[in-house]
Amino acid sequence: MADPSKPRAPFAPWDRREIPGRFSVEETATRVGHYKWLEMRIFELMGGWVATVPELDIKLRLGTHCYHHAFHSELWHTRLPELREMNPDRLTVPPNPEMEAFVAALGEPEAADRTIEKLVGLYRVLLPHLIAAYTYHLNNTSQITDAPTIRSLNFCLQDDLEEWREGEMIIQSLIETPEEVDRAAAHQASLSKLMLAAGGAVGPDSIGSFDMEASDAVPG
Repeated sequence: MADPSKPRAPFAPWDRREIPGRFSVEETATRVGHYKWLEMRIFELMGGWVATVPELDIKLRLGTHCYHHAFHSELWHTRLPELREMNPDRLTVPPNPEMEAFVAALGEPEAADRTIEKLVGLYRVLLPHLIAAYTYHLNNTSQITDAPTIRSLNFCLQDDLEEWREGEMIIQSLIETPEEVDRAAAHQASLSKLMLAAGGAVGPDSIGSFDMEASDAVPG
């Protein structure tokens, strides 16, 4: 029989989680506010495309993906008051003007014959960067003190990875000529430069920095 008076280690031998994460409460709240802003912009953009793209199969898939991002935005909206005692709307802001410029450019291909450009911007530029930001956050937050955020990140990543795969397959089915390859590549390059200027989906700390990682690894 176990001795109830004997002190026990805080975690089981198989549990080697670390209590402190890389982010403070303030930093987490700031990131979550950026997530909510971006997810809402994606929802609005895709909702508009559902009404304008001529391809029925793509229209249906965009409709499904669109509501994923509405759900994600609501997840982050619910999380914000738990992180900071303030109005969530005050934290729901873009990380910088460069990201606002990126989102504006993402929505520019409005003509019915620009479906390739629409999908390339979303599935080959924005979603990979958002997945990277979510993954970095997931890998660097506290498994103990930030479990609700981890749960929300896992929900978002599951949807976004599925969308990324499906979106890429749709793009491949649309590109049938060398000229369309060039169109896709040119638009991807243009938006990637804007994303680079923004520093990533939620700004310059979207996936951390190699300098910070290197300094952490240096003893002493």
